Amino acid sequence: MSNYTLALFCHFLGLVGLFVGYGLEWIVSALLRKAATVEQVRAWLRVYRTSLPISGPGLLVLILSGAYMAAQVGAMKEGWMSVSMLAILLALGIGFVFILPRVRTLRGALGDGGGALPAKAAELLQAPGLPTLIRVRAMIALGIVYLMTVKPATFGASIAALGVAIVLGVLASVKTFGKSGGQLPASSGQ
Repeated sequence: MSNYTLALFCHFLGLVGLFVGYGLEWIVSALLRKAATVEQVRAWLRVYRTSLPISGPGLLVLILSGAYMAAQVGAMKEGWMSVSMLAILLALGIGFVFILPRVRTLRGALGDGGGALPAKAAELLQAPGLPTLIRVRAMIALGIVYLMTVKPATFGASIAALGVAIVLGVLASVKTFGKSGGQLPASSGQ
């Protein structure tokens, strides 16, 4: 087995970790919007907390193995590689600058007690920002996989592919833009 083959295996392993973590975030962001009690929100936030220890190391392995492979084949100066690096920075920025602060604000809005959701927490849960950001970031990651697989011939085509990924993330979030956000009606007995 060559070093390149080992790096490729590690790259796929990192990819699995990243998408498992991002998948957990996607699912939790949908289920949080249906939560009716503080206890339910806290339970889903505990599941959410498991995503970073999975996706974080996955991303690190992806970056390190990808950089090694790109250096081996001389791809560092290709347009698709530049756009992929930009997309990685964009995804990291979305996570650290926008998603994590929203999750912290939600945790703080829950207060110390239990029972029914405080008004501020309910408002935060129904806002489309968190699920939209999570979906856009996941689609950016999928866009990076596209760039790495297809290797578009031009920088412009690579930017267009990234733009399509972002639009797909927003489109995947359209359902969260409505006022109810998928919350169960009070009369449903659930």
